[in-house]
Amino acid sequence: MSGEKPVINDYLDRLVDLATSISLERTPSTVVREGKRTLIDTAGTILNGMANVQVQALAKKMAEASISPYSTILGSNLMADAMWAAFSHGTAGVWHEFETGNRFIEGSPALYSISAGLPVAERERISGKRLLETLIAGYEVGARVGLATTLRPGIDPHGSWPIVAGAVTAGLLSGTDLRKTINLVTSLNLASSSHAAPEGATIRNVYAGFGSAMGVLAADLAKDGFSAERNGVTTIFGTIAGVFFDFEKALEEIGDRWEIERSFYKPYACSRHIHPALDGLIAILRNRELHPNDIERIEVFTYGMASSLNRILPQNPLSARFSIPYTLAAYLVAKDVGVSAHQEEALHNPEIQELSTKIIVQEDQEINGRTPHERPARVRFYLKGGELLEQSVELPRGEFDHQPLSDEELNAKFLKLASETVRRQQAEALLDRLWHIELASDIREVMTSGRL
Repeated sequence: MSGEKPVINDYLDRLVDLATSISLERTPSTVVREGKRTLIDTAGTILNGMANVQVQALAKKMAEASISPYSTILGSNLMADAMWAAFSHGTAGVWHEFETGNRFIEGSPALYSISAGLPVAERERISGKRLLETLIAGYEVGARVGLATTLRPGIDPHGSWPIVAGAVTAGLLSGTDLRKTINLVTSLNLASSSHAAPEGATIRNVYAGFGSAMGVLAADLAKDGFSAERNGVTTIFGTIAGVFFDFEKALEEIGDRWEIERSFYKPYACSRHIHPALDGLIAILRNRELHPNDIERIEVFTYGMASSLNRILPQNPLSARFSIPYTLAAYLVAKDVGVSAHQEEALHNPEIQELSTKIIVQEDQEINGRTPHERPARVRFYLKGGELLEQSVELPRGEFDHQPLSDEELNAKFLKLASETVRRQQAEALLDRLWHIELASDIREVMTSGRL
């Protein structure tokens, strides 16, 4: 009957029904377009991450370990088992903290569905149209599991519930029992520390690689006849890795609201929790030209998670991408918020280091209460002459409902990121193929554009 609360035992069946019902013909055109946008943005971050020597070394090992190398590792000349290609993609995709996400779930389901989906689709000789359908399905189911999950304090979402997104996409592409695949992958999740990234421990990037690989493995295990706990999702994410699983949130407005349409795209290569403060700083500088020597101190008031990113002198690029004082100081000195803003050369700039010590980050309880519908920050500049400049931000740029990035901006971001790894002409060809991915009869036609 209409108006009744969803029955707890049927929530997973309804999520599976959603995933299996998605087709480009029946799905709203705005959702299809958003699927392409997440694919383009994620492919760009993967390609850019592959320019890093550690990721290259990992990809080489993944290729060497492969016995059925049918899948391309984007941004390389390597082929690997689908699982190991997904491992490489997931790790590369978060390397520079530039990936798309969703503010309501504190995670990146697109990264997992795409990292797992591309190699499985190539292995299975799937069409571009079918790949796009399964990427959207993976995002939707993964995001809804994320909405329902309250992780235990201190657990990093990477490697946790977003693995469901990768498993759904891989399962649909492989033709496996989707309910079984989802329940299998939940037992392959990581309970990893959220302290790794602010400390600069790059094992944190591997969380995403591992989680993407487990999505492929779960689909393969289901195909090989492995059995799963009947309701592993609620066991793992409601009582073990998580403290509560909200069935109603998992099904909220299902069929009417598409989570992929609530994505954000990052204009800056750093933790999303830094973006509100950075937007506030940029807004102040838009109206007033300031030199670092003019500044007595800067105070940032923000919500709890963001306020914890207060490390003044980060030790390496990853740690810098999770530091509000460093990132704001780097922008003030170099006017740069791209990948290079957090590289070693900038990290040791004495002017940036000195200015970082003048930036104070504080939690504000009133601001705290406005999340997740808002991601607020208030930035105050105290100038040496006694003048006070202040700017408040409710949501950072790039949200679906606040200054969303246009297709042109996403194209420019993709080309800049991808061109660090492949030739510009090659990046342009790949971008065009991704925008028209539904026309590819075999995804291999697209993947060849992403090889060195």
